[in-house]
Amino acid sequence: MNDRYAPVSETAAREREPVVWSLLLGAPDATVGLQRWLYDALRQAIVTARLPPGSALPGTRTLAQQYGLARGTVASAYEQLLSEGYLVSRRGSATRVSTQLPDPRYAAEPLTHLQATPDGRPGREAQGPWIKRLTEHESPFPLSGTTSLPRPFHPHRSDIRLFPIDVWRKLHARHLRPSRLLTLDDADPVGLPALRKAIVEHLAISRAVTVSPEQVVIVGSVQQALDLCLRLLTAPGDAVWMEDPGYVGARQIMHASGTRIVDVPIDSDGLVVEHGVREAPGAALAYVTPSRHAPLGISMSTERQTALLRWAHSHGGVIFEDDYDSEYCFRSRPLPALRSLPGAESHVVLAGTFSKLMFPSLRHAYVVLPPRLVAPFVRAASITARSASGLTQAVLADFLSEGHFDRHIRRTRTIYAARARAFEHFAQKYWHDLIRVEPIAAGLDVACHLLHIDESTALQRLKSVGIAAAPLSKYTHRHRHGPALVMGFAPFNEDETERAAQQVAAGLRNAV
Repeated sequence: MNDRYAPVSETAAREREPVVWSLLLGAPDATVGLQRWLYDALRQAIVTARLPPGSALPGTRTLAQQYGLARGTVASAYEQLLSEGYLVSRRGSATRVSTQLPDPRYAAEPLTHLQATPDGRPGREAQGPWIKRLTEHESPFPLSGTTSLPRPFHPHRSDIRLFPIDVWRKLHARHLRPSRLLTLDDADPVGLPALRKAIVEHLAISRAVTVSPEQVVIVGSVQQALDLCLRLLTAPGDAVWMEDPGYVGARQIMHASGTRIVDVPIDSDGLVVEHGVREAPGAALAYVTPSRHAPLGISMSTERQTALLRWAHSHGGVIFEDDYDSEYCFRSRPLPALRSLPGAESHVVLAGTFSKLMFPSLRHAYVVLPPRLVAPFVRAASITARSASGLTQAVLADFLSEGHFDRHIRRTRTIYAARARAFEHFAQKYWHDLIRVEPIAAGLDVACHLLHIDESTALQRLKSVGIAAAPLSKYTHRHRHGPALVMGFAPFNEDETERAAQQVAAGLRNAV
């Protein structure tokens, strides 16, 4: 899909061009005249792109006052740069850096090459054990922003076009009134009381979880919640259970923490608990996605959930329940959370995020903690991340308490269910002899099993026709499930899905 966000008009782009009010040029050089020094300093800043193209320079009076120069000296330096094409000026507008320079800009030296301190001594590189372990694997998250919607069939994405942005904008404006400016101040590290109360009410209705607001903490992401739990509950070398296959982000956090990861296989009933008990009965923590396994989409059976809780009670372990995609159940009634079962309160940490359900840049999540973990978790959060945005928390609290969130989930659940059926239909129509797609019961993506081709070849061919997918092997460590691709269907309407399905078929048939 080639949909792009609305282009920025030339007028709007010009209004956003940087304005340089305080220009740092260093001390004047006593060996040359002031005008020559100023000319050289400005030209150097321009050709090295420290002054970006289109940026507005200070007025001659402002710059003269800043450096104690005569205004005529500054005007003369500006005039020379104007005549040489480094600056442009229009009547009634600020003097700006030209977008077309008379000579090429110098290439900026990459930061990775800067290995010396200002006094010339070799600089210390990032080499602690945490960063070494963290960088042994590719990050599962984008390391730069994007200005485009996802390509089909990029997994783990919702359709941000469905979000009720007008409602959000009105709620946001409400909290920017002068009478509510306290939302701009520091927020409590545990989270805004109104938001925690709204989450408690939501969990009681949708996840059958009864909990007090005092046990709910607002965080930036499920990743952050897992990171803090590992810091609080484990030491390097401690065993932790990890679903295999399983969520790559969780595995990398565990690896970076220095814990010993015990890969526990997944079958048709979910986590094979007896395998974990046999391999590491004294594990400190078990990470699970019981409502909908990431990425296989399996729901953990009641028997397995009971066995997992029995292990936690017997050995004092903590279960970290990532409530992954639980809101999007298409073929049956939603399953209650593991945290809702009797005896779970003391041993289960339940974490969920609003970022996928609403929009990714929201970066607000919650964690429900056993009572004994609340105080240490809040203290750790206050040190490492301070608190989530109080303004956004206030808007989100209203969004939940006034029913907008429930309406959004009901609407998108209906739409995604229809898109899941469309994906199944076109997969059968165009890929029946290439890919086996199981019925999609829940979630935003599905594991699609390759019939006659390996993952690497399939991904290469799909990339050549503009299709994105993730290999199942990316999520696995020891326990293989055969060649498959994880493909997302939620961001794409029926027409977009059919076009992309035809592209998939064309690409893969060339590889068979």
